[in-house]
Amino acid sequence: MSQFQELVVKNGREVTLKAGDHAFMQGDSDSNVYFVKSGLLKAYYIRADGKEHIKSFLPEGAIIGSMVALADGDPCTFSLVASEPTVAIALPYKILSDAAQSDITLANALVGFLSTYGKRKEQREYQLLSLSAEDRYAVMIETMPDIADRVSQADLAAYIGITPQALSRIKRRLR
Repeated sequence: MSQFQELVVKNGREVTLKAGDHAFMQGDSDSNVYFVKSGLLKAYYIRADGKEHIKSFLPEGAIIGSMVALADGDPCTFSLVASEPTVAIALPYKILSDAAQSDITLANALVGFLSTYGKRKEQREYQLLSLSAEDRYAVMIETMPDIADRVSQADLAAYIGITPQALSRIKRRLR
């Protein structure tokens, strides 16, 4: 077991969520980093019109936290909910950050997490701003084929940024 994994196991708290249970909601304070052991989490925003915009799906092995809550203690800007029964480890970011101050291995793990998180956000931003809905769907199927089978058509459409009806038309065209 790596030093990083030992830190997570020793200082983290196991969180068991049923489908539909929230780890946190938009506007909450939550300074934890979540490590998904099993299941699937969905990170989403509630828009002013009440509609859901899905930011990401997080399967086994994924790590997530609200960066504004972790860095500044501000309220979370998105919600994190279990799409299916999920077990995650919640680790207070301060424990990880403090440990990284005195341990180069943990510091490198933290830099790795932040790099992966930034890369994932940049790729998602590019997709939303530069690709057509059909291309976003194709990228999603190519990069996360197992996720498409684990989420509803409505969630898949909300992730791509279109209506379920528009997604049905894209699927028909691509067959």
